[in-house]
Amino acid sequence: MLPLGVVPSRAMVGRWVQAAAAQASRLLVVLDLACQARIRVLCLDEIFLHRAPVLMAIEPHSMAWMAGQRGPDRRGERWRAVLTNWPCLEHVIADGGQGLARGVKLAHAARGAQGEAAEPISRQAMTMGLDVFHTQRALERVIQRQWKHAERQLEAASQADAKVERYKRQGREPRGVSGVAGRAWRKAERLCDQAGNAQEAVQQITAALSWFDAQGQLSCRQTAQAQLDEASQQLQGECGSKVKRLLSDERTLNHGDRLHAHLTAAVSEPVLRDALTRLWYVNDQLQQVQGDACLRLRQLVVIEQVLCERLCPQWQWA
Repeated sequence: MLPLGVVPSRAMVGRWVQAAAAQASRLLVVLDLACQARIRVLCLDEIFLHRAPVLMAIEPHSMAWMAGQRGPDRRGERWRAVLTNWPCLEHVIADGGQGLARGVKLAHAARGAQGEAAEPISRQAMTMGLDVFHTQRALERVIQRQWKHAERQLEAASQADAKVERYKRQGREPRGVSGVAGRAWRKAERLCDQAGNAQEAVQQITAALSWFDAQGQLSCRQTAQAQLDEASQQLQGECGSKVKRLLSDERTLNHGDRLHAHLTAAVSEPVLRDALTRLWYVNDQLQQVQGDACLRLRQLVVIEQVLCERLCPQWQWA
């Protein structure tokens, strides 16, 4: 956009970039030291560039990128070195990778061995929960594989039917190929039923992993785990083994346990806490609907607010 006579050379632009990078590096050292003690929760994962792992950390509330260390590996010792940068870290959200889990254990053990230190160090146990994203992605892969398997079998059954018709046109005895076609269709029906059951199971699993149940009540671990165990029985084949392993892992529902703990710490009175949680749920539903349903939910919000005010005059602060 500049006139041709004042366009800087590529070398000049490169020097500008290098100067800005050097200045940013000096500032980031100060900012990192100021912010590291404020981090309580981190989402961890690895991405790969030319097979080299990049260890990433994201603070979920601000979506700030806190770490992006390139390898050289993703073992537990490497993750421990990354996690020691946050002395007040309380909870880690990650997939079920063994290196990540080992790194969290090593970081927690190293924190306990430090004893009384000059810098602030959280005395809480560093907990770990499995993120819902990887579980849902594994579920999608299971469903896709099962439906593709069913579609291939349907195609094979259609080809068997076509062969039967060809035999009939040619005046040949179709008894043998008719039996093959019948078995192919029965197998296709069975695979379609399995895929349909798996689709329903995925919906049940998604509901069990969410904050609220169908009645708008906070999900508890016992009920959610029972739903996960029941739904996982519908996942057939080897492709569902990874999902079953994730669903049976106790860390899968840690996000619900933390939510209950935070709500209890925020409002100790159980009746008021339930009313406020119900108001939270209705407000959340209000953001997702339109039309007559929106009007009914607005009326329900008013009713819930009146209930909260009757329970506690300072309900808005609570």
